[in-house]
Amino acid sequence: MRAFKTVTFIIFVTIVALVYVHQQVELVKLSYVIGCKEKKLKDMLDRNEGLGYNIENLEDPARLEQVLLSKNVDIAFPRPNNIVRAVKAKTRAAEDGLRAVGIEKSFNLFGVLEIFSQGQRPRLKTDYKTFVA
Repeated sequence: MRAFKTVTFIIFVTIVALVYVHQQVELVKLSYVIGCKEKKLKDMLDRNEGLGYNIENLEDPARLEQVLLSKNVDIAFPRPNNIVRAVKAKTRAAEDGLRAVGIEKSFNLFGVLEIFSQGQRPRLKTDYKTFVA
């Protein structure tokens, strides 16, 4: 009977020791993962700071002026003969409604063939957009 209590006590102490060791191993693993993530976060914050500086530097009007002057780029307003007007065809109101919702009408081959079978071209309303050449 005494041997049974001793073996039970040793098994209990062994299980408690294994649970303690397992908790310590998991604690070390978690601290390693946390350390890696903190290092990655620090690297990302440093990179973000550097990129923010680059954006501010690249968008600076004084820097843009220096770059344009160093490359001898002369900027001037366009002359009237440099402006090209492109025509944009107006579509039917139903198609405009679909586009406003974000749905594009797919290409319909039979609709194209109907144009030729009618014998006359449909009228298109135009909208001018201005582009500089």
